Parts: sequence; C-alpha cells; structure tokens
Amino acid sequence: MQRIPDFIYNILQKEQSRLSLWFPVFFATGIGIYFLLPEEPSKWTTLGAIEGLIFLAVLLRRRIFWLRLLLIPATILAGFTLIQVRSIYLESAQTEIPSSKLYLSGRIQKLDYNTRGNRRMIIDDLRDFDGNPVPGRFRISMRSSAGELREGQCVELVAKLFPRAKASLPGGYQFDRKSFYQKLSGSGYAESRVFPVECRQPPGWRDKLAYKLAHLRSRIINHIKSVLPPDEAAVTAAIVAGEQGGISRELINHYRDSGLAHFLSISGLHMTMIAGLMFFLIRLLMALIPPLALYFDSKKVSAWFAIFISLVYLFISGMAVPAQRAFVMTFIVLLGVLFDRRAISMKTISWAAVIVLLFSPEALIGASFQMSFAAVVALIAFYEKFAAPLQRFLNSGPGSVFGIVKILKVILLYIFGILISDLVASLATLPFAIYHFNRIAVFTSLANLMAGPVIGFVIMPFTLLSLLLMPFGLDVWSLKIVGFGIGVVNDITAYVSSLPSAGYQVLSMPLWGLLLIVFGGLWLCIWKSGLRLWGIPFIAAGFLSIAAAQRPDVLVSDNQRLFAVRDNTGRMVVLPARGNSFTKQVWLEKTASSPLSAKEYVELRKIYKGQKTNLRWLDLQCGKKSCLYHGRVRIEKSGRIFVDDREIKAASGLGAAVYLKHPAKIVTVRSYIGNRIWNFPD
Repeated sequence: MQRIPDFIYNILQKEQSRLSLWFPVFFATGIGIYFLLPEEPSKWTTLGAIEGLIFLAVLLRRRIFWLRLLLIPATILAGFTLIQVRSIYLESAQTEIPSSKLYLSGRIQKLDYNTRGNRRMIIDDLRDFDGNPVPGRFRISMRSSAGELREGQCVELVAKLFPRAKASLPGGYQFDRKSFYQKLSGSGYAESRVFPVECRQPPGWRDKLAYKLAHLRSRIINHIKSVLPPDEAAVTAAIVAGEQGGISRELINHYRDSGLAHFLSISGLHMTMIAGLMFFLIRLLMALIPPLALYFDSKKVSAWFAIFISLVYLFISGMAVPAQRAFVMTFIVLLGVLFDRRAISMKTISWAAVIVLLFSPEALIGASFQMSFAAVVALIAFYEKFAAPLQRFLNSGPGSVFGIVKILKVILLYIFGILISDLVASLATLPFAIYHFNRIAVFTSLANLMAGPVIGFVIMPFTLLSLLLMPFGLDVWSLKIVGFGIGVVNDITAYVSSLPSAGYQVLSMPLWGLLLIVFGGLWLCIWKSGLRLWGIPFIAAGFLSIAAAQRPDVLVSDNQRLFAVRDNTGRMVVLPARGNSFTKQVWLEKTASSPLSAKEYVELRKIYKGQKTNLRWLDLQCGKKSCLYHGRVRIEKSGRIFVDDREIKAASGLGAAVYLKHPAKIVTVRSYIGNRIWNFPD
C-alpha cells in the first residue's frame, strides 16, 4: 500500500515547480461542477461537505502527505461554494413578470445597441403609474427615437416585459443563465417614446462614478462616429470603447469566417499592444533626455505609465470579461517588471485566472473566458518549450557589417511567429469554437498574416496616440489613420471570408468530449516532463467524440408553432411559419445547417401547402391541416405534434428534439437545462 504514495510522491517531486498551476484548475472544476448539476444543490449539503473536510483535516493533521492531497477536494469545494453563494445572492433578482403592457419609470443603468442596430437600455429602480415599486432590472429595446439619453438619467415609458429567454433547443445556449448573472430579471421593448423625467433621489457615489465613465465612453463613441465612415467607425468603437452594437451583421460574418473575430473584442491583443506601445514610448522619450535616463530607472517608470494607460483603457472599454482578464494579465506582467521578476510565465496566467474567477466565477462557462485563456496557456507552453531554440537561431550564424543577416532573420521570425502563434492559438481555441459556435475559420492563418502588420504597425499605435491626444481635441488625424487601417482589415476579412468553405459549419461535440480535450490540454501544457504526453490520448478521444454528435430528426419550438425536419442530406429544414426569426437562425447554426436557397424555399412552400412532394429531397407529405414526416411524425398546422401516434407535449418541456430511433427518443429543453436557480419561475 505504501508503494502508491511513494510513486505519486516521486512524480510530484519532479514536477514540484508546476504543482501550484493546478490550483486554478481545481478551483474552476468546483465552479464547473455546480453548473453541471441538473438540480439546484442544497446549501446544507455544501455546508456539510465543508464541515466534513474540516473533520478530515483534523484527523490527518499528523500525516502531511494525505493532508496535502486533501487540498485538492478543498480547492474544488471552494470554487463550488463561491459560485453557489453568488447565485444565492443574485436570487433576489428573480421576479414575476407582468403579462400586460406596463407604464414604467426608472433610472438608466446602461445604454448600448442590439444586433439589429437598435438602441436599448438596462433600467432599474422601477415604479409603475401609481408609484408602486416594480421589482427587477430589465433590458428594454427602443423602437422609436428617444432623443438624447445618457446613463444615470431617469425616464418613463410604456413597455412590454418578458421573462429571461431560455434555450431554444436541447444543447442550445442558455440565455436565461447569462441574464441571471448579469442581474437581469428579463427583457422587453418600448411601446412608446422614452421621455426623460426628474429622478426621485440622487445616485450614490459609486453610481455617479460609473455614470461618468459611461458618459465618457458615449462621448468617445459619438466622436469616433463623427470622424469616420460607418463601417470603420463601428469597428473602431469596438476596439476603443468595447461597443460592438454598431457593427453590421455582414461585417461580423466577415470577421468570424476569416478568423479575425477576436479583433472585435477587447482582449489580450489590444491590452498588451496598448501597454507595450506605451512602455516603449516612455522609454524612448526618457532615452532622449539623458538626465532623466540617468536619474530614474526608465524601465520601471515606463511600467508605471503602461499600468496607468491599461487601467484607463479598461475603464473606457466597458470592462467586459476579456478586457478584465487582459488587464489582470498585463498588470501582473508589468508588476514583474517593477519587482525585477520574470514577466510572462504560466504562473502569471494562473494568477490571472484565479483573480477573474474570484470576482466573476460565472465567467468560466463563457466562450470568451475559455477561448482567451486556452490561447494564452497554449502559447506560453509552446514558447516555454521552443523559445530557447528560436533565440539561438536568431543569435547564430555569420555576422554582417550592416546586420543584413540578422535583419533577414528578424523578418523571417516575425512571419514565422505570426504563423506559428496563430496555429497554436487556433488549435487551442478550436474545440471551443466547435462546441459554442459550430464553426471553423479555415483560413485564419492567412487572415492573421495579412492583417497582423496592419494591426500591429498602424491600427494599435495610432489608437494609443488617439487616446493620448483625445483630451486635447487633437486626435482627428490619428483617428483617420486608425480608420484607414480598419478599412484595410475590413477588406481583408471580406476577401478571406469569400474564399470557398472559409467558414466551415460543424456539429458540436458532446460536453464530455470538450471536457476530455480541456483536461488533456491542461495536462499537456502544465507538466514539463514526459508525463505531459499522457494528455494527448485525452485530446484525441475528445475530438473523436464529434462522431457521437447527431442532428435531431425534428425540432419543435416552445409554443409548438415552429417546426424543423431533417432532409435526406442531413440538413435541418425549417417549415414555413411567420415570426421566430431568431429561433430559426439558432436552430440552423446549432445543427450546422445552411439556409435554404430561394428556389428550395419556393419548393418547400409548395410541399407544405400540399401542392407537390419531393421524396428524394424531403420525406414530407402535407395536406391542408397536417404533414406526415417519414410516416411516423404527424405535424398538425394548428400546433400539435404526434410521434408514432403519441402526442408530444413540447410546450411543457419548453421545446423538444425528436430522434426517430426504435423507439423514438424525445429530448426536451427542460430536461437539458434542469431546474436551476436561474430558470425559475417558468
């Protein structure tokens, strides 16, 4: 029995310097377990687990080896407890939504734009027409012109409110969960104009500070829009102030299919470039003034200025999770410069992960957190292994009077660095892109190679210059240069996305497959000895799990008014129905199905009306009142559905997916999302 502890001990001794890197992994595991549960866990069960661990720690207090191993479940339980406590705290935002139109007055907390480019606001401190409090916090879209609005302003309007939107199919994105952690009780739209009114009481100092930052962001966005053409202004507003609402759907698709969608979200790329440029700018200026360079440590002075500009950039960017993660990472790197420590390492990213999860544990289940950390961890692990050979390559070889050989090597390494970094980051984020977005950008390396120099040498340097000159009103010319660079990148994304199969659609892998890849990837990146290679089989098994994914034969919406069936090629075909355009789009994207062509849609309408059949394309036969699919599913146009002559109550299950096996398998949205704190009440 003693051999097992000795074996584990010897392995851990070899990797002692890397053991602490597993702390954020175990902490995140506890958070992940909470979200995987089908039912809301009991507070008392969690409290009992904590007391049980304390009891075990007391029993094992003299057995150091086992006491250290006990840190693993303790760290997992800490993550679980943190997210559970946060969820219980946010439960107060749960409220019953009025079913009719309602007069509301309240304070605007945030203004932005939806995907259609319409303005919307988050409003709280609500009251009805009689002055009675209306509990909750809602995001309301404005259909009509509202004039000049700003954060912190009090308004009145007539609005229609809705509960938090749930997933639209089993395996779909859980909008209600995201809204819950954003402290939103629901959404709605304005039925009237939005009128400014006097506030009942002044905001607190924290709210005042938040409103001032929001006003600053709004002024910056409006200023950018007044200087640049619409498309350039929209992307510039995204990389400067984090406002993506003004970007057209076509432009977003270009960036997504070309593999440059990460550029639209303020993250490590932007933060490190802004901080790095500021760092080298201050060092250059100090080098030009000898007394300053001799009296002060230019490296540390530059680090302080870089921290300051990073903090400013974080505030005006809206402080989204990717920006927070990027700032924490950049701050730790610059802190290393201040204390003469190694700047970039795996420990840096592990601390960044812990800090982000402590303040926003729900960020773990977001694609942004997963993809950004996966890319950075993979890049650090790669350069830990190969940085020394690259440095030797750069410093080796014959010398030259004019340094031509070294210049050529630097150019070669720059091109090679872009290609390799993009390949490593793309491979690291690939499983998350498949799982969350059902899409692979095939030509991402080409897009990054073409756009990289423009972003690095034009857009980001002049973005920094614009931020420095903006307080003095001297930034118009630098903004126009940024706009020029953005225009070039827009053209690059349009070209790359137009290439055949640039955005390749795929089915999501099962969750267990993604978890295998994550575990295998962490095992491969964290360990440094040959032990790391054991992560490869897990990664391979995770990717092979895609073979287990399958499209449903029939999809039914929560109101049983919208149906989709699988054609003979495996593509989902949405049957003709008015409205629900968002649900239709989600269904097609999640099942990796392309929309029908105009000719196919005309033929589908004729089939649906019972005017013709095309069994070679779609095994669907329709009459005036119902359709029969594969001889087993009867879809009544009144909104009922029968599978093998058994009626399916999809409405009570919030929607359903039907798999025509023997017997048929019915999976409802309710069985997928479970009964959790964020999806009550129904």
